[in-house]
Amino acid sequence: MTSDAQLKEPVPANTVTDAMKSALKWLTNRNADGVFDKNQVLIAAGERAPVMRSTWSRLEKAGLVERYMNNRRMKITTAGLAMNLRAVQESEVDQ
Repeated sequence: MTSDAQLKEPVPANTVTDAMKSALKWLTNRNADGVFDKNQVLIAAGERAPVMRSTWSRLEKAGLVERYMNNRRMKITTAGLAMNLRAVQESEVDQ
């Protein structure tokens, strides 16, 4: 089955912010799939994402991630996996 996010046109690179790229890299490095906890923080590979919920929403709107299982889980779409993130540093927790 093909999701709606996978049917969207490719996202122009200039519409994806550095924060969005960093969040995408963070999720990519943790199996490209996560679950939202009761506080709406994304958990992937046992780690809490240091990413604001609004960033995930912008990535979803851009078609780079998609929610599933009643919006409880999030995974990277084919378009998100196709992004070149080699030069991007993943999101980190500020200390």
